[in-house]
Amino acid sequence: MVIGLLLVSQCAPKIHYGYITNEQSLTELATRSDNNKDRKACSDPLSYAPYNHLLHPIRTVRINVHFMNSTSREHNFDEKTGPKYFHNLLNVANDKLSRNQKMNLPHGNDTDVLDPQYRYELWPIKNHNDGYLYHYDDELCFFVNKGKNKNNYNKDVIKKYAIGTDSILNIFVMPHHPDSLATGKYRASRTGIALGTSLKVAGLCENREKPWEFSTLLNHEIGHIFGLSHSWYKNDGCDDTPVHANCWAPNNTEKCKDPVSNNMMDYNNSQMAVTPCQLGKIHKTFASINHQLRGLVVPNWCNLDESQTIRIQEDDVWNGALDLSYNVVVEAGASLEIKCRVSMPRNSSITVEPGGTLILNDCRIHNDCGDEWKGIKLKNTKRETAKVEYHGDVLIENVQQDI
Repeated sequence: MVIGLLLVSQCAPKIHYGYITNEQSLTELATRSDNNKDRKACSDPLSYAPYNHLLHPIRTVRINVHFMNSTSREHNFDEKTGPKYFHNLLNVANDKLSRNQKMNLPHGNDTDVLDPQYRYELWPIKNHNDGYLYHYDDELCFFVNKGKNKNNYNKDVIKKYAIGTDSILNIFVMPHHPDSLATGKYRASRTGIALGTSLKVAGLCENREKPWEFSTLLNHEIGHIFGLSHSWYKNDGCDDTPVHANCWAPNNTEKCKDPVSNNMMDYNNSQMAVTPCQLGKIHKTFASINHQLRGLVVPNWCNLDESQTIRIQEDDVWNGALDLSYNVVVEAGASLEIKCRVSMPRNSSITVEPGGTLILNDCRIHNDCGDEWKGIKLKNTKRETAKVEYHGDVLIENVQQDI
């Protein structure tokens, strides 16, 4: 038994290592190729659609909730009922995201149904223990969405009370104005308006029996926050969201015959479907390194997760920017082409096995968290080598230099 083990050990190919840690070592150890730059790779929303959950793990959007009320405290939830109501609403909103449904339109479509790969989490701030805040302000507490006193786009309440806007989505729960309701012509409708990194919603406190009925409103408005548009009257930039009549439900008319839209971003009685392109738009915003909305997402790509490894076992191309949480290994006989920005977690590496190929095409590989990673590790034997090809402007940054 001991002799057999020694023989196996002696026959194993000896591995030689090389490390690419910057542009100089790239030119020394890699081969310049003639690949053409794909200018659409980093801008196409479908490049960001969360098909692969190792590349697109669930992102957490931080939120806090402001309950606006008058000084009489009679127009909104109190400090006991408000958190209970919104806790239920938030749970249902996240659940509905997780149960994404197939698109009704166009009839007979084969649009893929993906897990959206993002959720919301109440995020406490120092001195505001549970993430809920309460304001009593007769001037700024009310919401009016039509008429001469319309204020849905007004940001005064946000300017005065929003906190942590660079890292938290501030949601303002506002009552409709009692004077408007008293006219009999104004309805306490379920409504909202997305304003930068804040959101105003109304109708909740007037219809407080069923918090789950507002879950799709929350998903719809946060969809607007992260760049989604309505699609019923013009193209919204996604081929998988066809223009339609925007019917609330099917009826006997030609305009609203079955099926009607069930998309989250339309006005309908479902709002339970979101398409790959729409999800790609959202995840593209998450991955846009200079976008203010990126700060609303918990940066769980900073630390290396060693529970899994991204193993490239067949030819693959990474279109779209990525923020990874795992080590990457390109195995023998496989190739990986990287076309955009990739952030590697602290102390991670990209390993190219003997017989594997890494292609760097006008890309940037770095660490987005102020830390360092271990660079590109090349494993070579006498019979097979790890190959790296590069084209155009390739940046390799934030690598430990003592490897």
